[in-house]
Amino acid sequence: MFIILFAILGLALIYTEFFLPGGILAVIGSISLLTSIILCFMHTSTLWGSLFILFLILAVISTCKFALWKMRKSKTKDRFYLEKDQEGFLAASFDRNLIGKTGTVFTELKPAGHILIEGTQYQALSEGGFLSKGEAVEVVGGQGSHLIVRTTIKRTS
Repeated sequence: MFIILFAILGLALIYTEFFLPGGILAVIGSISLLTSIILCFMHTSTLWGSLFILFLILAVISTCKFALWKMRKSKTKDRFYLEKDQEGFLAASFDRNLIGKTGTVFTELKPAGHILIEGTQYQALSEGGFLSKGEAVEVVGGQGSHLIVRTTIKRTS
């Protein structure tokens, strides 16, 4: 009796794993199936145990095929696989109000580093290569979350 209950429980957990991914249900289901196999060998002959293993293999394959078929026929399949493009998404962007403002190089730009504008530190990329700490820079644009800067004539120390 417990042999069949563990086998049914294992198959049900493996089936459920297809709809609630994470791996835990499949592991518990596999342990339940192994427990049913061990119980079968403990209470029956080797021949019946071997036939039970063959039955379980076919049952697991059938369960997986049925679960995949059920997923494909489901009206909510878009919840599992996104079929549309994700256009217009920006992970990070720079503050466009800073374009044209001047600041000073806070850390050396090699070509990336940090600058100070009105007492606030920003990540920056140098348009012309290496810039030393303390040089005056002007913001000319941005890329992602970085400001793109170029050196100005005046230098500060």
